[in-house]
Amino acid sequence: MIKYLQLPFSFDRAALQRDTLQIGEQFWKLHFQVKHYSGEWSAIPLRSIDGKTDNGFISPEENDCYKDTALLLSSTYLRDVLKHFECPLLSVRLLKLAAGARVHEHKDRDLCYEEGLVRFHIPVFTNPDVDFYLGGEKMILEEGSCWYMNFNLPHSLHNKSNQDRIHLVVDARVNQWVQDLFLDTPDTDKKVIADQPKHSRKEQLLIIEQLRSLNTDTSKQLADEMEKNLSPE
Repeated sequence: MIKYLQLPFSFDRAALQRDTLQIGEQFWKLHFQVKHYSGEWSAIPLRSIDGKTDNGFISPEENDCYKDTALLLSSTYLRDVLKHFECPLLSVRLLKLAAGARVHEHKDRDLCYEEGLVRFHIPVFTNPDVDFYLGGEKMILEEGSCWYMNFNLPHSLHNKSNQDRIHLVVDARVNQWVQDLFLDTPDTDKKVIADQPKHSRKEQLLIIEQLRSLNTDTSKQLADEMEKNLSPE
């Protein structure tokens, strides 16, 4: 299972920051998962259910309902960034963790490449005093870089600085473009294969079925590997 992967492209840091700062402060809405954080964690929806700028709720099951918001339509460079992703886009948000705020350790459900969903992070404003841990490992992400991370794994965040930390966060469905991108990116110290989380046999069989339904060389190979390591009945 892929733990994280730095993608082989990056974006203009200054242009990202310019478009972000042009959006009014009044559009930041507190994150709906209030139990997961202390301090201020907020979002600006750029693609949301029905295209509403005040709807921060996200759900993979609502994939046909996501639409560009008026805020995205008025953000030239952010639109250009999204054109780079040749895959079905779901939620797209700017996420801000205010100075001093903390996101407590938690796991997201079914949010990983192997299960057909990916979340890309593009740091817009960050600094070395932000502690971001994924699966027990501290992540160092530079402004303008682009990362996939497996958020099924435990992750936490603490902004120890006196500056807000803002990322552009893109949720998408896996398609052939995503699979080719992941397959063609070489294994380096930026790409780590984590241990497979312990699923029940029933859950493993469901994941195998989902991988086979993708019907690509990569998904078939992953399904074969999972079948070899199936938990006993």
